Amino acid sequence: MNPHPHSENAHAPRGFFVWMRNKLLAGLFLTLPLAATFFILRFFYDLLHGLSEPLLRFLVDLSNEMAGRTLFSTEDANFKLATGFIGVLIPLLALVALGIMATNVIGVRIVAFFDRLLLTIPFVSFIYKSLRQVIDSFKTLGSGGNFKRVAYIDYPVPGLRMLAFVTGQFTDPRSGKAMTTVFMPTAPNPTTGILLVVDSDKVTDAEMSLEEAMKMIFSGGLIVPENARPLNKRPADTADSPLPPPPTETFDPESDPEAPPLPIGLPRAEDFDSGDPDILASADDDAPSSHRRRGISRVLPWKRTR
Repeated sequence: MNPHPHSENAHAPRGFFVWMRNKLLAGLFLTLPLAATFFILRFFYDLLHGLSEPLLRFLVDLSNEMAGRTLFSTEDANFKLATGFIGVLIPLLALVALGIMATNVIGVRIVAFFDRLLLTIPFVSFIYKSLRQVIDSFKTLGSGGNFKRVAYIDYPVPGLRMLAFVTGQFTDPRSGKAMTTVFMPTAPNPTTGILLVVDSDKVTDAEMSLEEAMKMIFSGGLIVPENARPLNKRPADTADSPLPPPPTETFDPESDPEAPPLPIGLPRAEDFDSGDPDILASADDDAPSSHRRRGISRVLPWKRTR
Protein backbone atom coordinates (compact mmCIF):
# COMPACT_ATOMS: atom_id res chain seq x y z
CA MET A 1 0.00 0.00 0.00
CA ASN A 2 1.36 3.41 -0.91
CA PRO A 3 2.03 5.40 2.32
CA HIS A 4 1.76 8.68 0.42
CA PRO A 5 -1.23 8.40 -1.93
CA HIS A 6 -1.25 12.08 -2.75
CA SER A 7 2.49 12.43 -3.59
CA GLU A 8 2.02 11.83 -7.32
CA ASN A 9 -0.87 14.28 -7.53
CA ALA A 10 1.17 16.91 -5.65
CA HIS A 11 3.96 16.79 -8.25
CA ALA A 12 1.59 16.94 -11.23
CA PRO A 13 0.94 20.73 -11.17
CA ARG A 14 4.64 21.42 -10.74
CA GLY A 15 5.53 19.29 -13.76
CA PHE A 16 2.90 21.05 -15.82
CA PHE A 17 4.26 24.50 -14.96
CA VAL A 18 7.82 23.39 -15.73
CA TRP A 19 6.65 22.11 -19.11
CA MET A 20 4.86 25.41 -19.78
CA ARG A 21 7.94 27.41 -18.82
CA ASN A 22 10.21 25.43 -21.14
CA LYS A 23 7.81 25.76 -24.07
CA LEU A 24 7.38 29.48 -23.41
CA LEU A 25 11.12 30.07 -23.39
CA ALA A 26 11.53 28.02 -26.57
CA GLY A 27 8.90 30.11 -28.34
CA LEU A 28 10.42 33.33 -27.00
CA PHE A 29 13.90 32.44 -28.24
CA LEU A 30 12.42 31.54 -31.63
CA THR A 31 10.53 34.80 -32.10
CA LEU A 32 13.13 37.23 -30.69
CA PRO A 33 15.41 37.22 -33.80
CA LEU A 34 12.39 37.49 -36.11
CA ALA A 35 10.88 40.33 -34.09
CA ALA A 36 14.18 42.21 -33.90
CA THR A 37 14.68 41.88 -37.67
CA PHE A 38 11.14 43.09 -38.31
CA PHE A 39 11.49 46.16 -36.09
CA ILE A 40 14.83 47.12 -37.67
CA LEU A 41 13.41 46.86 -41.19
CA ARG A 42 10.32 48.74 -40.07
CA PHE A 43 12.47 51.53 -38.67
CA PHE A 44 14.34 52.01 -41.96
CA TYR A 45 11.09 51.79 -43.90
CA ASP A 46 9.46 54.51 -41.80
CA LEU A 47 12.60 56.63 -42.10
CA LEU A 48 12.72 56.44 -45.90
CA HIS A 49 8.96 56.84 -46.27
CA GLY A 50 8.97 59.83 -43.92
CA LEU A 51 11.57 61.57 -46.06
CA SER A 52 9.54 61.23 -49.26
CA GLU A 53 5.99 61.63 -47.91
CA PRO A 54 6.04 65.48 -47.87
CA LEU A 55 7.31 65.47 -51.46
CA LEU A 56 4.53 63.10 -52.57
CA ARG A 57 1.83 65.19 -50.90
CA PHE A 58 3.23 68.31 -52.54
CA LEU A 59 3.13 66.66 -55.97
CA VAL A 60 -0.46 65.48 -55.42
CA ASP A 61 -1.66 68.93 -54.37
CA LEU A 62 0.18 70.52 -57.29
CA SER A 63 -1.41 68.09 -59.78
CA ASN A 64 -4.90 68.70 -58.41
CA GLU A 65 -4.39 72.47 -58.54
CA MET A 66 -3.11 72.44 -62.11
CA ALA A 67 -5.98 70.19 -63.28
CA GLY A 68 -8.62 72.23 -61.49
CA ARG A 69 -10.17 69.15 -60.01
CA THR A 70 -9.26 66.31 -57.70
CA LEU A 71 -7.17 63.82 -59.62
CA PHE A 72 -5.67 62.06 -56.63
CA SER A 73 -6.86 61.90 -53.06
CA THR A 74 -4.38 61.43 -50.26
CA GLU A 75 -7.03 59.53 -48.32
CA ASP A 76 -7.60 56.95 -51.06
CA ALA A 77 -6.55 53.38 -50.23
CA ASN A 78 -4.91 52.88 -53.63
CA PHE A 79 -2.95 56.09 -53.21
CA LYS A 80 -1.65 54.98 -49.80
CA LEU A 81 -0.67 51.62 -51.23
CA ALA A 82 1.21 53.25 -54.12
CA THR A 83 2.95 55.80 -51.93
CA GLY A 84 4.01 53.02 -49.56
CA PHE A 85 6.17 51.61 -52.35
CA ILE A 86 7.10 54.83 -54.12
CA GLY A 87 7.93 56.53 -50.82
CA VAL A 88 10.72 54.03 -50.20
CA LEU A 89 11.90 53.96 -53.81
CA ILE A 90 12.41 57.74 -54.10
CA PRO A 91 15.09 58.04 -51.35
CA LEU A 92 16.94 55.02 -52.72
CA LEU A 93 16.99 56.50 -56.23
CA ALA A 94 18.16 59.81 -54.78
CA LEU A 95 21.09 58.09 -53.07
CA VAL A 96 22.00 56.30 -56.30
CA ALA A 97 21.92 59.62 -58.16
CA LEU A 98 24.20 61.21 -55.58
CA GLY A 99 26.59 58.28 -55.86
CA ILE A 100 26.73 58.64 -59.65
CA MET A 101 27.36 62.35 -59.30
CA ALA A 102 30.14 61.83 -56.74
CA THR A 103 32.03 59.38 -58.98
CA ASN A 104 32.37 61.51 -62.12
CA VAL A 105 34.61 64.49 -62.77
CA ILE A 106 31.98 67.18 -62.37
CA GLY A 107 30.53 65.58 -59.26
CA VAL A 108 33.95 65.32 -57.61
CA ARG A 109 34.50 69.04 -58.12
CA ILE A 110 31.08 69.86 -56.69
CA VAL A 111 31.71 67.68 -53.62
CA ALA A 112 35.15 69.24 -53.12
CA PHE A 113 33.63 72.71 -53.31
CA PHE A 114 31.07 71.93 -50.61
CA ASP A 115 33.79 70.32 -48.49
CA ARG A 116 35.88 73.48 -48.56
CA LEU A 117 32.78 75.55 -47.86
CA LEU A 118 31.82 73.54 -44.78
CA LEU A 119 35.38 73.47 -43.47
CA THR A 120 35.48 77.26 -43.38
CA ILE A 121 32.63 77.46 -40.85
CA PRO A 122 34.18 77.29 -37.34
CA PHE A 123 31.81 75.00 -35.41
CA VAL A 124 30.40 73.13 -38.39
CA SER A 125 33.89 72.29 -39.67
CA PHE A 126 34.74 70.34 -36.49
CA ILE A 127 31.55 68.25 -36.64
CA TYR A 128 31.74 67.68 -40.40
CA LYS A 129 35.42 66.74 -40.39
CA SER A 130 35.01 64.29 -37.49
CA LEU A 131 32.00 62.58 -39.06
CA ARG A 132 33.74 62.45 -42.43
CA GLN A 133 36.75 60.67 -40.94
CA VAL A 134 34.54 58.14 -39.15
CA ILE A 135 32.55 57.41 -42.30
CA ASP A 136 35.72 57.09 -44.38
CA SER A 137 37.06 54.54 -41.90
CA PHE A 138 33.95 52.37 -42.40
CA LYS A 139 34.73 52.15 -46.13
CA THR A 140 37.46 49.60 -45.35
CA LEU A 141 35.02 47.13 -43.82
CA GLY A 142 34.60 45.19 -47.05
CA SER A 143 38.08 45.73 -48.46
CA GLY A 144 40.00 43.59 -45.97
CA GLY A 145 41.68 46.60 -44.38
CA ASN A 146 43.04 46.90 -40.89
CA PHE A 147 39.66 47.77 -39.43
CA LYS A 148 38.39 44.28 -40.15
CA ARG A 149 41.23 42.49 -38.40
CA VAL A 150 40.36 40.71 -35.20
CA ALA A 151 43.18 40.37 -32.70
CA TYR A 152 44.02 39.30 -29.16
CA ILE A 153 45.60 41.71 -26.69
CA ASP A 154 47.21 40.77 -23.38
CA TYR A 155 45.13 42.96 -21.09
CA PRO A 156 45.04 43.92 -18.26
CA VAL A 157 47.89 41.58 -17.29
CA PRO A 158 49.95 39.11 -19.35
CA GLY A 159 48.17 35.79 -19.64
CA LEU A 160 44.68 37.30 -19.92
CA ARG A 161 43.57 37.91 -23.49
CA MET A 162 41.00 40.43 -24.66
CA LEU A 163 39.24 40.37 -28.02
CA ALA A 164 39.93 43.56 -29.96
CA PHE A 165 39.56 45.09 -33.41
CA VAL A 166 42.55 46.65 -35.09
CA THR A 167 41.60 50.16 -36.22
CA GLY A 168 44.87 51.64 -37.47
CA GLN A 169 48.67 51.65 -37.49
CA PHE A 170 51.30 54.35 -37.29
CA THR A 171 54.96 54.85 -36.42
CA ASP A 172 56.00 56.46 -33.15
CA PRO A 173 58.07 59.55 -34.09
CA ARG A 174 60.23 59.29 -30.96
CA SER A 175 61.08 55.60 -30.78
CA GLY A 176 60.47 54.71 -34.43
CA LYS A 177 58.48 51.63 -33.37
CA ALA A 178 55.40 50.44 -35.19
CA MET A 179 52.29 51.07 -33.10
CA THR A 180 48.77 49.70 -33.52
CA THR A 181 45.50 51.19 -32.33
CA VAL A 182 42.93 48.64 -31.20
CA PHE A 183 39.36 48.99 -30.02
CA MET A 184 38.27 46.56 -27.31
CA PRO A 185 34.46 46.37 -27.19
CA THR A 186 32.49 45.37 -24.14
CA ALA A 187 30.06 42.46 -24.10
CA PRO A 188 27.20 42.24 -24.87
CA ASN A 189 27.15 45.89 -26.09
CA PRO A 190 30.00 46.36 -28.60
CA THR A 191 29.17 50.04 -29.17
CA THR A 192 31.11 50.88 -26.01
CA GLY A 193 34.69 49.97 -25.18
CA ILE A 194 38.18 51.34 -24.75
CA LEU A 195 40.84 52.40 -27.24
CA LEU A 196 44.42 51.24 -26.71
CA VAL A 197 47.69 51.99 -28.46
CA VAL A 198 50.03 48.99 -28.24
CA ASP A 199 53.22 47.81 -29.91
CA SER A 200 52.53 46.03 -33.18
CA ASP A 201 54.57 43.00 -32.13
CA LYS A 202 52.24 42.48 -29.16
CA VAL A 203 49.14 42.14 -31.32
CA THR A 204 48.16 38.53 -32.04
CA ASP A 205 45.88 38.00 -35.01
CA ALA A 206 42.78 35.93 -34.22
CA GLU A 207 41.72 33.26 -36.69
CA MET A 208 38.16 34.56 -36.98
CA SER A 209 36.21 36.98 -39.11
CA LEU A 210 34.57 40.21 -37.98
CA GLU A 211 31.14 38.56 -38.08
CA GLU A 212 32.27 35.67 -35.88
CA ALA A 213 33.82 38.08 -33.39
CA MET A 214 30.63 40.16 -33.22
CA LYS A 215 28.56 37.01 -32.60
CA MET A 216 30.88 36.05 -29.76
CA ILE A 217 30.59 39.52 -28.20
CA PHE A 218 26.80 39.75 -28.53
CA SER A 219 26.34 36.29 -27.00
CA GLY A 220 28.83 36.83 -24.20
CA GLY A 221 31.00 33.95 -25.42
CA LEU A 222 28.17 31.44 -25.87
CA ILE A 223 28.65 31.43 -29.65
CA VAL A 224 32.21 30.55 -30.65
CA PRO A 225 33.71 30.43 -34.16
CA GLU A 226 32.84 27.33 -36.18
CA ASN A 227 36.51 26.50 -36.76
CA ALA A 228 37.23 26.47 -33.02
CA ARG A 229 38.20 23.10 -31.60
CA PRO A 230 36.41 21.93 -28.42
CA LEU A 231 38.66 21.43 -25.43
CA ASN A 232 37.52 17.84 -24.84
CA LYS A 233 38.79 16.69 -28.25
CA ARG A 234 42.33 16.08 -29.38
CA PRO A 235 43.69 17.40 -32.67
CA ALA A 236 42.95 15.30 -35.73
CA ASP A 237 46.63 14.60 -36.45
CA THR A 238 47.21 13.10 -32.99
CA ALA A 239 43.84 11.49 -32.29
CA ASP A 240 44.81 8.15 -33.89
CA SER A 241 48.43 8.09 -32.74
CA PRO A 242 49.15 5.87 -29.71
CA LEU A 243 49.92 7.60 -26.48
CA PRO A 244 53.51 7.29 -25.25
CA PRO A 245 53.99 4.84 -22.37
CA PRO A 246 54.24 6.41 -18.95
CA PRO A 247 57.79 6.89 -17.72
CA THR A 248 59.01 4.23 -15.34
CA GLU A 249 61.58 4.86 -12.69
CA THR A 250 63.62 2.25 -10.87
CA PHE A 251 64.96 2.81 -7.42
CA ASP A 252 68.27 1.26 -6.42
CA PRO A 253 69.09 1.80 -2.76
CA GLU A 254 72.73 0.84 -3.36
CA SER A 255 73.28 3.64 -5.94
CA ASP A 256 71.70 6.42 -3.86
CA PRO A 257 73.79 7.17 -0.77
CA GLU A 258 71.22 9.66 0.54
CA ALA A 259 68.32 7.20 0.34
CA PRO A 260 66.76 6.21 3.68
CA PRO A 261 67.68 2.75 4.95
CA LEU A 262 65.36 -0.10 4.17
CA PRO A 263 63.25 -1.51 7.01
CA ILE A 264 64.97 -4.33 8.84
CA GLY A 265 63.44 -7.71 8.25
CA LEU A 266 61.73 -6.88 4.93
CA PRO A 267 61.38 -10.18 3.01
CA ARG A 268 62.16 -10.59 -0.67
CA ALA A 269 60.86 -13.01 -3.27
CA GLU A 270 64.06 -15.06 -3.49
CA ASP A 271 63.92 -15.75 0.24
CA PHE A 272 60.81 -17.92 -0.15
CA ASP A 273 60.84 -21.56 -1.27
CA SER A 274 57.68 -21.06 -3.34
CA GLY A 275 59.68 -19.53 -6.18
CA ASP A 276 61.06 -21.46 -9.13
CA PRO A 277 64.42 -22.95 -8.02
CA ASP A 278 65.87 -22.79 -11.53
CA ILE A 279 65.05 -19.10 -11.96
CA LEU A 280 66.34 -18.23 -8.51
CA ALA A 281 69.49 -20.22 -9.05
CA SER A 282 70.19 -18.57 -12.41
CA ALA A 283 69.57 -15.14 -10.88
CA ASP A 284 72.02 -15.88 -8.09
CA ASP A 285 74.62 -17.08 -10.55
CA ASP A 286 74.32 -13.93 -12.70
CA ALA A 287 74.63 -11.52 -9.77
CA PRO A 288 78.07 -10.80 -8.28
CA SER A 289 78.78 -12.71 -5.11
CA SER A 290 79.67 -9.58 -3.12
CA HIS A 291 76.41 -7.87 -4.12
CA ARG A 292 74.42 -10.99 -3.27
CA ARG A 293 75.97 -11.34 0.16
CA ARG A 294 75.62 -7.63 0.94
CA GLY A 295 71.95 -7.47 -0.15
CA ILE A 296 70.92 -10.56 1.82
CA SER A 297 72.74 -9.58 4.97
CA ARG A 298 71.27 -6.07 4.82
CA VAL A 299 67.66 -7.11 4.32
CA LEU A 300 67.65 -10.28 6.43
CA PRO A 301 70.27 -9.98 9.16
CA TRP A 302 69.58 -13.48 10.45
CA LYS A 303 70.31 -15.03 7.07
CA ARG A 304 74.06 -15.35 6.46
CA THR A 305 75.68 -16.48 3.25
CA ARG A 306 78.87 -18.42 3.10
